[in-house]
Amino acid sequence: MKRERYGIPDAPRAPYTHPNGLMEFPSTVGHFGRLKIPVGGGYFRLFPYMLTRHAIRQVNAEGRPAIAYFHPWEFDPKQPRMPGDRVNTFRHYVGLKHTEAKLRRLCADVSFAPARVVLGI
Repeated sequence: MKRERYGIPDAPRAPYTHPNGLMEFPSTVGHFGRLKIPVGGGYFRLFPYMLTRHAIRQVNAEGRPAIAYFHPWEFDPKQPRMPGDRVNTFRHYVGLKHTEAKLRRLCADVSFAPARVVLGI
């Protein structure tokens, strides 16, 4: 997946080990038709819940673990508002009011485990 701020289109989609021994856990990207659905962070806040759940179930059905990431500030809808242009303001604040409830629902609908358990490390 390639986006303005991150992404390497030809990178492995599942966890892997670099030749130097460093393990990398790429962020999960599922598909809904031709739409690529990143899981976690701002995309979790932006996309409807059903798309995130679909993406996770899809990659699990392919035998890959889903990896979701969140920043602590994404669970604080009362954080101070900083001035900025419309695009960055939208990116930062969209969906903050619903992040915690969406994550609680996801935890009820999908099984999660620590990486060491899922990957057997």
